[in-house]
Amino acid sequence: MQRRLRIIIPLVILAIGVGGFMALLTTRPDGPPTGVSEREWRVTTATIELQALAPSVLLHGRVESPRHIRLRAAIEADVLTVAVSEGQVVETGTPLLSLDQRELDLQYAQHQAERAEIQAQIDLEQHRRQRDHNALQYEQALLTLAERGVTRAQDLLGRDLGSQAALEDAQRVLQQQRLTVSNRQADLTEFDARMAQLQARLQRSEALLASTELDQQRSQYTAAFPARITRIAVAPGDRVRVGETLVELFDLSALEVRATLPTRHLATVEAALAQDLPLLAQADVDGRNLNLALRGLAGSARGAGVEALFEIVNPHAELSLGRFVSLRLELPVRDSVVALPFEALYGTDRVYRLEEGRMRALHVERVGEWQAADGEVRLLVRSAEFNTGDRIITTRLPNAVDGLRVTD
Repeated sequence: MQRRLRIIIPLVILAIGVGGFMALLTTRPDGPPTGVSEREWRVTTATIELQALAPSVLLHGRVESPRHIRLRAAIEADVLTVAVSEGQVVETGTPLLSLDQRELDLQYAQHQAERAEIQAQIDLEQHRRQRDHNALQYEQALLTLAERGVTRAQDLLGRDLGSQAALEDAQRVLQQQRLTVSNRQADLTEFDARMAQLQARLQRSEALLASTELDQQRSQYTAAFPARITRIAVAPGDRVRVGETLVELFDLSALEVRATLPTRHLATVEAALAQDLPLLAQADVDGRNLNLALRGLAGSARGAGVEALFEIVNPHAELSLGRFVSLRLELPVRDSVVALPFEALYGTDRVYRLEEGRMRALHVERVGEWQAADGEVRLLVRSAEFNTGDRIITTRLPNAVDGLRVTD
């Protein structure tokens, strides 16, 4: 009996507790409903004004020169002197390098001797022609006499006053004289051919002589324009062969900057070039202002743009070939554009306008950048939805969406 009471009493107490809790829960007073409030984000805004401004675009390029020259050996010779060093700036006509031309001097003397020999042979042929011409006249006179001798011998033989042997002797003399005249005439006929051969040999000799003179000049290398030395490939005493590089240099007056122009600005630049409008750019190199002018567009594309060629208006000798340069290109004036901080742009083509406490997305076209009078660079955009006086949000929010509640 006691054991049964030990089990029943705890169950009764537990049942009374649960019943009391349920009674309290059902008889509690009703409280006010809990509401969820919308969060409001604090932002900064800029009041815009539609203006006519000249956009600029920041480009990155490299200094190049279309006149980057590699001087190569035109002859095989020993390097005699090297008068410059790498990085040196030289003026037009400055000696750069010289090759030993003693071998060329010997060749020149040999060709001179060959030319003199051929000229002597030509003179000899001319004298021989004159001699043969004079001799031919005498030979022809002798031929006439021989013909008369044959006629006379035949006449005497016909009158039985001469012998057959005398006639044959006269005929033999005639034939010999005819052969002599024929040989002399052949010598005169062959004169033109012999002279043509000698003239050809003389021209070849003079060509070799002129070539040797040219090689003598090529043994001395001087700067053809104001230049900077980029590489010395030889040293005094080296033996160089034809075609080997000696010195590399570039023309200081022909420097240019090659930079990639984004395709979104290509139409504007091409239109300006077609109208011969000057497109200027500026760069800062080692604290020195570098003025540039767009010369044209290259025929090749690179990545997401086209190669633009800039002429350096005020080059300086310290500018190194291959150096990377950041430059700002000024584009023609655009109407109805707005200058905004870069933080106002979301993605590549979206800004937000503040309307009745909420963010409203606007699609914009990015036309470039613009540098204010205080030196601050801002973004230039345009949109058909812009109106003067609009307040554009300039705070970058990570959760920015159309309709988000904000306050300034």
